[in-house]
Amino acid sequence: MVCASSGTRTGYRGTPEVRSGAAWWADLISITRNSNEPTSASAVQSAYLHRFGSMSIMTDDAASWARLLWEEQKFKLLMLQSTASEFENIFTRIMRAERDNEFHIARAGGRKGDAKCDGWDSGSKTLYSVYAPFSVKKRTAIHRKIKGDFIGAREKWPEMRCWRLVHNDFFGLSAEITRALEELRSDPCSDGVRILGDWDPQELWRIVRSLPRAERFDLLGGPDFSALTSSAGWNTETLRFHDSVHPSTIRAAMASLSQLCGNFQSDSALDPICASAMSSAITTFWLEDQQLFSNYLGFLLDRCGSSPDESQITSVAFVMRSIEICAHHLRMTIDELAKLSHWYDIEPGSPTRVIYRIALDEIKGVDNGIFVDYPETRRKYVSGCGRAVVDLLRVTSSITSIPVVFILQDLIISLQRIDHNEGRLVI
Repeated sequence: MVCASSGTRTGYRGTPEVRSGAAWWADLISITRNSNEPTSASAVQSAYLHRFGSMSIMTDDAASWARLLWEEQKFKLLMLQSTASEFENIFTRIMRAERDNEFHIARAGGRKGDAKCDGWDSGSKTLYSVYAPFSVKKRTAIHRKIKGDFIGAREKWPEMRCWRLVHNDFFGLSAEITRALEELRSDPCSDGVRILGDWDPQELWRIVRSLPRAERFDLLGGPDFSALTSSAGWNTETLRFHDSVHPSTIRAAMASLSQLCGNFQSDSALDPICASAMSSAITTFWLEDQQLFSNYLGFLLDRCGSSPDESQITSVAFVMRSIEICAHHLRMTIDELAKLSHWYDIEPGSPTRVIYRIALDEIKGVDNGIFVDYPETRRKYVSGCGRAVVDLLRVTSSITSIPVVFILQDLIISLQRIDHNEGRLVI
């Protein structure tokens, strides 16, 4: 195994910066046109706009879809990053917005605590018990706590008619916890009380998205969506809207993308949390929110400490698949794309070269290992992978007539199918 802090792949200590795709355009267009004369980046951009014409201004309907997609990614990040108390606070804010005067917050008070109640619905006589973060608790401990909290709630809230577990596990409850809830339903201690189905972050998002826009804004904030209708930069941005693609197709792609980002399975080759976070990071880049993109990368950097192997494997997998998809759409082999690019020309040991060199080696099956053992270098590596993916998608979309949202769909679906296709790319 080669470690980036000590061996030939190593060495970089600076901030990872992935070179803009502008420098690639001229060479790539030149070769795709079978021309030996290089073309300037500005000429490529002009030729591209001449080919496809001016970009249409985003419609209100499309803007609504984009806003909702942004809100979903912002909500997911809140769920991923929230502590136990923060998660409980988010839940109570959602329920107050949705149930108004019928939902009541049960705050801890002195030695009596919150009386085993994290929220009370006076209309349905439902008591809510909130658990987070699940990922840091042992399942046996959760099992004991669930039953103990229910029995305590039954004693202190005799008027309770329903009880619901609310948690922050994106990928569903474990079999042990599901079994514990089922046993609780048949336990004599639950007679007269209906144990409702659990609520996970996806269910909470379904509640949030049904709220009026003002309520969603109060909870999540929002991007500057005036840019969607007035910014010349957005209106001429080929990365997002091509005149050759009908707006309804873009809207359908956005709806699909919102589902794909959270569709990584717990038994897949990639860590579902890391893979979902990276997918959302690239999605927020497409939505032109650099801050939210950076925040998602920040979450992945935090995962470097708790799950260093998973964060690195996921990050390099995204770069590998992006290289393969880029080559596929440009009708090139991996070697042709590599020779054409700057990967071999940049300074040895630089972050860009390290990232692409590792990805290319893994694609070719060169077993040199990808683990980076120095914590700070590891964080830079993961962050650089996210920016490398952005660079590759930018290049591919800028040269072809394919909007980034379509390429991103290909990328995520391909990564979700790794186990079913023996690691091979299928488009």
